[in-house]
Amino acid sequence: MQKTIKIKGMGAVTSCGTGLPVLIESMRAGQSISRSGASFPVSFGSGIRVNQFDPDRYIRDEALADAVISASIDEALLEAELKRGSSWLTDAALIVGASGMLYDAEIIYRREKNGASAPTPVAVRGAGRMATDIANRLGIKGPVLTVTTACTSSANALMLAGEMIRRGEINKALVVGVEVLSAFTLSGFYSLMLLNPDGCRPFDSARRGVQLGEAAAALLLEADFAIDGGATLCGWANSCDTANVISTNIDGVFIAKVMEDALSSAGITAREIVCVKAHGTGSADNDATEVRAMRLLFGNDPPPYTGLKGYIGHTLGAGGAVETAALFKAVAAGFIPATLGFKDMDPALGSAPLTAPIEAEHGHYMANFFGFGGNNTSIVFRHGKV
Repeated sequence: MQKTIKIKGMGAVTSCGTGLPVLIESMRAGQSISRSGASFPVSFGSGIRVNQFDPDRYIRDEALADAVISASIDEALLEAELKRGSSWLTDAALIVGASGMLYDAEIIYRREKNGASAPTPVAVRGAGRMATDIANRLGIKGPVLTVTTACTSSANALMLAGEMIRRGEINKALVVGVEVLSAFTLSGFYSLMLLNPDGCRPFDSARRGVQLGEAAAALLLEADFAIDGGATLCGWANSCDTANVISTNIDGVFIAKVMEDALSSAGITAREIVCVKAHGTGSADNDATEVRAMRLLFGNDPPPYTGLKGYIGHTLGAGGAVETAALFKAVAAGFIPATLGFKDMDPALGSAPLTAPIEAEHGHYMANFFGFGGNNTSIVFRHGKV
């Protein structure tokens, strides 16, 4: 019997609050919780919206990333009926996906620079520090890895965990995705003119760019031979298109190929996909490229597709983990969420995402994540028995 890779537990902290239930209710209600970017030390903050962690619960200091990661892991362990220190964790792999720790660097820099007469070097703990700390706290003795590939970081962490399980190198893994925003990150997107003051409007005719968000998510993966429902990781693919230093080629060919390869990895055809969780950033070129790619793969009658960034913002390195958890908790609750922020179809695209929630079906779902530098990842999951 073929080995399956089951998602045993999930947890998340987003701008909607702590825990996946509050996020699912926000998606069901078509609501997003965002705040003014004025809380960040940037001159343009009052003109943008940011999906940030609840400031009444989480203090923006050096412990912020650890606090939200810990909360998401605890929720995933609770769902899996496991406890910290459990023997299940001892020989599990830990794979953390994050787009770097610019927030960590910025906090330390500002603290050390305050009152100093000489420049302070930006030398901080590396991104791998987070994974080491998590492993030490949980008693994880298996492989400990960090993946940093911009917006595909935690999607690639999921893919790596799946590949290691499929090859028999490990039997279980804890995958963590995290993104904590910084003034540096906001300023970078602002300088590229990619921030939409009106918020994210995926695939909409009036889309003008992204709305950034921060999140943490944890997923527990385990090799299994039973097919008894729930969420199962089935196939994956990644490629790096070097056509452009920032993005992938706008003709959609590379994205279509990575989606095709993910289907092949899962052993299914395009016709078997129930729904696509699109990357859907709300930027002009990215959304157009994604629609072109779906047409190349699915033809003129693609399956329903939706975007989740209207609810939680573009969470960058955390996106793969948090959007996977959000999608499958919504599906488990019986619905596929609408694309919040979409209003009017772009005639140039000739295609529209889901504008209202629809009933979820058992079957295969595709989740797409595309990052800076043309790093493209597509993952196929199964919900329930098929």
